[in-house]
Amino acid sequence: MEILSLSFVGLVLATVIVYYIIPIKVRWLVLLAASCVFYALSGWQGCLWLLLVAAVTFFGSKIQKILIDKEKATGKIERQIKDAEAKKAKEVSGVLEGNAAEENVTLAEDVLPALPSSGWFSSAKKIKTLRKIVLAITIVLPFFAMAFSKYYDVLRGWIQTLPVLTLILPLGLSYFTFQSVGYAIDVYRNKFEPEKNPLKYLLFVSFFPQMTQGPISQYSQLMPQLVRGNRFNPDNFIMGAQLCLWGFFKKMVIADRLTPVTAAISTKEPGWFILLTVIIYLIRLYADFSGGMDVVRGAAIMLGITLPENFKRPFFSHSEAEYWRRWHITLGTWFRSYLYYPLSTSGFGIKLSKIGQKLFGKKAGRALPATVSTIIIFFLIGIWHVANGNAVIYGLYFGLTMGIELLLDPAFKKLKKKLHINEKNFFWKAYTMVRTWVLILIPQYFAFTANPETGWNLLKGTFERWNFVNPAKWFTEIMDPLEWYIAGAAVFVLLVIDIVTEFVNDLNAKLAKCFFVIRWVLIIALILAILVFGCYGTGYDATAFLYTNF
Repeated sequence: MEILSLSFVGLVLATVIVYYIIPIKVRWLVLLAASCVFYALSGWQGCLWLLLVAAVTFFGSKIQKILIDKEKATGKIERQIKDAEAKKAKEVSGVLEGNAAEENVTLAEDVLPALPSSGWFSSAKKIKTLRKIVLAITIVLPFFAMAFSKYYDVLRGWIQTLPVLTLILPLGLSYFTFQSVGYAIDVYRNKFEPEKNPLKYLLFVSFFPQMTQGPISQYSQLMPQLVRGNRFNPDNFIMGAQLCLWGFFKKMVIADRLTPVTAAISTKEPGWFILLTVIIYLIRLYADFSGGMDVVRGAAIMLGITLPENFKRPFFSHSEAEYWRRWHITLGTWFRSYLYYPLSTSGFGIKLSKIGQKLFGKKAGRALPATVSTIIIFFLIGIWHVANGNAVIYGLYFGLTMGIELLLDPAFKKLKKKLHINEKNFFWKAYTMVRTWVLILIPQYFAFTANPETGWNLLKGTFERWNFVNPAKWFTEIMDPLEWYIAGAAVFVLLVIDIVTEFVNDLNAKLAKCFFVIRWVLIIALILAILVFGCYGTGYDATAFLYTNF
C-alpha cells in the first residue's frame, strides 16, 4: 500500500475513528491491527521478513537481559570473594588478631555462593563476552536478511553461477531493520528494560505510518506514545491534517511534476541546462522525501503520536556536516549512535588517534578517528541506497570531503582568526551557504544516473556549451510552458514556507491555533492546489516515493 493513495488515507481515517472510540487502555491494539492490515496488503513476503526480524531482535534482547542480570550477580559475588580474600590476607599478615576474626572470615567464606569452575558463567568477564556474541547474532541475522534481499541480484551479476531467485524487496525493509537493531543495541547497553509483551514490541517495529520511508525511531521515544493510549485533541487532528496536505502538495504538485525534467537529462544539452537539471533533481528529491515524511508525521500526529523530524530545511546549511544534520536526520542519528561513536572511541580509534598525532600534529591527529569513521559511515550510506559504482562514489565523496574538513578544521580556525573573519557576518554566511550548495551538488550527478560514466560525462558537460541561443527550446522540449510555470510557482511557495519555518518555531502548531477563517482559507487553498495542479488522474503513472524501497 502506497501512502500516496486513497486506500492509505482511508486506513488512516478509519484508524483515527476507531482509536478514539474504544477504551484508552487497549487503543494500542487498534494501532497494531492497522499496522498488520497495512503490511498484509503490501504482500505476504514482507510480513514474513518483518516477523522474522521482530522475532530475532525480541528474543535476542530477552536473552540479553537475562545475561545482564547474570553478569551483575556474578560480578557481585566476585567482589565479595575478593573482599573476603583480602580480609583473610590481612588476618594472616597480622593486621587482624584473635580467634573471633578467624571465625568471621570462615563464616564469610561459608555463606558466599560458589561460582562454576569453568564455562561461560564462571566469571562476569566471560558472561560479558557471551553477551557480545548474542548481540552479534542479533545484529548479523537481520542485516544479513536485508543485504540478501537488496544485493543478491547484484552479487549474481558478478557470480553468474548463482541460482536465479525471484526476490521481492519487502516494504520499508531498511527502516524496520535499523529500528529493531537499534533497540537490541540499546538493550545490550542496558539503557532500558526490554519489552515483555511480544505484541507491543511488534507494534513498535511495524507502526504503519513510518513503514514506507521512516523515520527511524528510538524505542525510548516512540514506545511510550504507542502504548499509553492518547486522548482526542482537536488541535492534534488539525495539525496532522495540515501536515499531510502539505506533504501531498510537495509530492504531487512539485516532485512528480519535475520527474520528466530529471528523466530527460542528456549530455546533448548545454552546460547551464545540465546544471539546472541537477539542481531540479535535488529540489525534486527534497520535495519527494520530505513530502512523504510530512504525510507520515501528520498521520501519526492525528493519533497523538509525535515522530522525530527527518528534515530541517537542509538547503539553508552552511557546511556539509550541517547539511547531514538537517537531511535524513534519523538515519544520521542512527549511524552516529551505533557506529560512529563506537568506532571513534574503540581501541581501533585510540590507535588511529596516536598515529594521527604523529603524522598531523596533536590537534589534527585527534580528529583522525572521527575522519576514518566518517568515511566508513558514508560509504555504508552510499551502498545502503543501492549497490553500484554510483553509490560508492556518492558515499565516498561525502565521507572524504567531510573527513578532510575535520582534519583541516584546526587550521581553518587559525586562518579565520588571523583574517579576522566574523562568522556571523551576512556575506560570510551567504558565501558558506553557496559553497555548501556547490559541494552537495557534485555527488548528485552520480545519485540519479545509471552508471559512473554517465555521471562523469554530465559533470564535464556542465562546463561546456554555455550558450543561450534559443534557451526556451530546452524547456519546451521537456514540458509545456504551463507546467514550468506551475512548478516554478510551487517551488517558490515551498521556499517561502521553508524560510518562514526557519525563523518561526512550530509554524504548523501556530496555524492550527490561529483565527479559524485564516486557517480554513489556507487549508482550502492547499486542497484546491492539490486537486487542480497535482499530478494524478487517468493516464497518469503515479511515481512512487523515491525512498519507499530502501
